[in-house]
Amino acid sequence: MSFTASALAVARKGLLIEWRSRKVLPALAQFVLLALVVTLFAFDLDAASASRIAPGVLWLVVLFAGLVAFGRAFAAEKEQASLEALLMTPAGPVAVFAGKALAAALLLLACEAVLVPGIGVFLGVGLPPLAIAVVVLSTLGMAALGCLFSALAVQTRARELLLPVLALPLWIPFVVYGAAALTGHGAQALANLLALDILVVVVAGLAARFVLDE
Repeated sequence: MSFTASALAVARKGLLIEWRSRKVLPALAQFVLLALVVTLFAFDLDAASASRIAPGVLWLVVLFAGLVAFGRAFAAEKEQASLEALLMTPAGPVAVFAGKALAAALLLLACEAVLVPGIGVFLGVGLPPLAIAVVVLSTLGMAALGCLFSALAVQTRARELLLPVLALPLWIPFVVYGAAALTGHGAQALANLLALDILVVVVAGLAARFVLDE
């Protein structure tokens, strides 16, 4: 079985488990809606202030939803003591990591599919079409780092604390470039995001072999 087929099989398995258990996706959707409702009632928003605060709401929700989505990437296998068996398959640790990252990224993208139009409905702010490309590129890079640190944190007792401590500081560049892309520096910020994604995916893929072999 090729690397791509193995990674897709792992991703499909993860998505099927989530579809049957419905643990993460409903929680993410509920979190998005609650965050938007709280923002709506916590701030005295008019048209001008809503347009200024909308990008901040977008990235805050994406960051915290990412912690939930990526924190569960390896949790099921660890709880069922099946992670070692999965790593012993011909897929190999890197393909397992790629499949887990892909599945988690798709879950977060589904959450963002609710978030982006929700900002328009609740805050009355229409994000530009460029926001879709920005969010997708940021999600891919965040998924690579988030799943790498999730694989590392799941082997410790304090995994709920370790993942935010490791992931949040390294997600800051995605927020910086993403915010820049939505505030008038679109082309350059997108190029920076793409370059950052390539760097992060390559480094995370190389590191995953050693993290999952531990």
